[in-house]
Amino acid sequence: MRKFRTLVIFLAALMLCAGSLGETASAKDADGDIVIVIDAGHGGHDPGSQAVTGVYEKECNLEIALAMKAELGRYKGVKVYLTRIDDQWLTNTGRAMLAASLKADFLISVHNNSGSASNSGCIAYRSLNSYYSEATNEMCSLITDNLAALGLNNGGVQTRMSTQYDGEDYYTLIGEGVRAGVPSIIVEHCFLSNEGDAALLTNADKTVNKEMAKKMGVADANAVVTYFGLSKRTAAADSQSSVTLEKGSSVALSIPGYAGTDATWYSLDQNTATVDGNGIATAVGTGTTNIVYKLGDGTTGYCTVKVGQPEAVSLTGCIDPTFYENMTDFGAIDLNSAFGFVSYSDGSSVKVTPEITGSLDKSKIGIQDIAIKYGELTGFLRVCNASSPYVPEVTLPQQTDAPAETTADAGTEPETAGENSTDKEQTSGAAAELPGENKDITGKLIKYIVVLLVVLVFGIILFVFENSRRRGRNGRNSRRRYR
Repeated sequence: MRKFRTLVIFLAALMLCAGSLGETASAKDADGDIVIVIDAGHGGHDPGSQAVTGVYEKECNLEIALAMKAELGRYKGVKVYLTRIDDQWLTNTGRAMLAASLKADFLISVHNNSGSASNSGCIAYRSLNSYYSEATNEMCSLITDNLAALGLNNGGVQTRMSTQYDGEDYYTLIGEGVRAGVPSIIVEHCFLSNEGDAALLTNADKTVNKEMAKKMGVADANAVVTYFGLSKRTAAADSQSSVTLEKGSSVALSIPGYAGTDATWYSLDQNTATVDGNGIATAVGTGTTNIVYKLGDGTTGYCTVKVGQPEAVSLTGCIDPTFYENMTDFGAIDLNSAFGFVSYSDGSSVKVTPEITGSLDKSKIGIQDIAIKYGELTGFLRVCNASSPYVPEVTLPQQTDAPAETTADAGTEPETAGENSTDKEQTSGAAAELPGENKDITGKLIKYIVVLLVVLVFGIILFVFENSRRRGRNGRNSRRRYR
């Protein structure tokens, strides 16, 4: 019986260690937070589709994305970043690489659809990739159900396969995202070509209906809340508590022991944080202030809110096009045309012109990640020579401990020259060596060996310990018998 117990303990330890090497997403960054990247589709010179009211899709996408970020900012344990905060454009590869550089747990691309006048409602596209199909399907289902609750037709979760390559995602952003190790989806909130849908999201004066855009953004955010089991950020206004927020984030304040309705709230510095009538304080600028309440009987109290200066956390490079299908075009690349995006701790993203510090091998087939620098930040600019076939690697789930260089080298699908829209097809081909591939395999092998050795040593220690105890008991029993 004791030998059986030892075996059970040993096997439990083995399964525990093996489980740590599984493919379940950890959903945590270095600070233990979930990371969500929200991509407002299109932007800049790429307006997307146009509503029957005249409003461009890029404007609708941005309003929904901003509303989604604001809603998620009310929750603790989550960091939210935007690929763009204004009318800027970045490549699809850049969007995916930005999410990968932030070690995102999900990349959600916000779009609106166009088709015939009779098409209506929401659709969400998941990945065909077997490693990410389940996660992306679940998130898509949650979002479309929430949007349907707003009165939109539910077009459900769909996939779209490449017309050239079996098993490949048609949409570049999804394909490149999952290849970089980030579950990625596209949400088409409604059909701007449909008069009914367009009337919900846009106004006759060619502006976005911000009320409906907010509802759609909240619906998307609530899906993320459900998927990850998030809880709202709260604090007590007990004149002793303090809370630190990033710009744009919120906290729900409560009055200890008070259940009435006559409380009024105000901020001592509205340039640092504002507060609404329900005690929801929102950070708006760097500084420290007190959020004060006052009751009908004159009782007052406060909570201190601190808002830090946003810090640059990531640099991602872009070049258009990213993928080149002949040696002539690839050889003519001008790295001076590259641009970058700096992501900040408050979730904002700013377009910059980086200094290119790396070099480009114009004879190499496949992906190259060129080191770039802006200020104190370093990042990568991805380019690919697709003039000969190659097959990029897929980064598997739960590889959050990999350095940025390894994640960036995971591979992607090409952007065809001249195609800037998210809705374009990917291409791929036969195998070619990718940077860091051998290092990844060796690293995984070493991890498995180390874990196996630890388990074996643990098992030996348990076995010796149990045998020692058994011999001790046998000796004591023997002495009792012969007394």
